[in-house]
Parts: sequence; structure tokens; C-alpha cells
Amino acid sequence: MCIQLAPKNLLRAALIVYGLPLAGAITAAGAAYLLGASDPAAVTMVLVGAGLGLLIGRLRLRQARCLRDFTPTVTERIVLAGD
Repeated sequence: MCIQLAPKNLLRAALIVYGLPLAGAITAAGAAYLLGASDPAAVTMVLVGAGLGLLIGRLRLRQARCLRDFTPTVTERIVLAGD
């Protein structure tokens, strides 16, 4: 059985799952730099930024439209010898 996810949907899913937390962490790191935050404060800000990105991605993936786009479909059935 072959299962497939459309390439554009695969890229979108990767951007939501990995890109949003990374963008949150980078944005928070930039803000920490601009504010002149101490190292512990900067680390905390980066972790909070990544957490917010993760939360936003999770909320986005829970929407019905998003679930339809990211549900894999069976494209063909491979018959093995003896089946």
C-alpha cells in the first residue's frame, strides 16, 4: 500500500511544525539582543519564543481545514506474492 501526502502540503506541514518554533526563537533572541538582556534572561526569552511558536503551530494544526490538507491518502495498493 502506498501512502502519499501532496508535496506542497508536506512543505507546509514542515514549516508549521519546525518553522514556527524556530521563527519564535529567532525573534525572541533578536529581542533579547536589542534589549541587552542578561544570558539567563535571553535563554528564557528564546525558550518562551520557541514555546509560543510551538503553541501557534499546534493550534493551527488542530483546525479542520488543516487536518484535511495534511491527511495522507492511499494512492495504490501493492500486491505481494502470496497475497
